[in-house]
Amino acid sequence: MQCGLSAEAIPASSLYECPRCGCDLASRPPRSYAEMEGLFDLPPDPAVEDARRRVNAEAAAARWLVVLLGVAGLSGGALAAAVMLAAR
Repeated sequence: MQCGLSAEAIPASSLYECPRCGCDLASRPPRSYAEMEGLFDLPPDPAVEDARRRVNAEAAAARWLVVLLGVAGLSGGALAAAVMLAAR
C-alpha cells in the first residue's frame, strides 16, 4: 500500500481499497521487501554461483560418504555376527 498501513489493519469489508489512502489493493499482488528493493532483479554473481555449486557438490559427496560408511558398518556387523554364530 502507498500509505504503509499493515494488512492486519484492513477490515475484511474493504478487500479492494485501502481505508486510509484509497489505493487499489487488487491492481498489483503483494510483494516482499526484497522484491520492493529490487533484489530479485540483480544479475547473478559468477563467484556466488561457483560457491553455491561447490557447496552443493560437497554436500552430495558427504551424503554419499555417509551412505557408503553406513552400508560398510552394517555389512561388517552382519559378517561379525555370522562368524560368531558359526563359531558356536
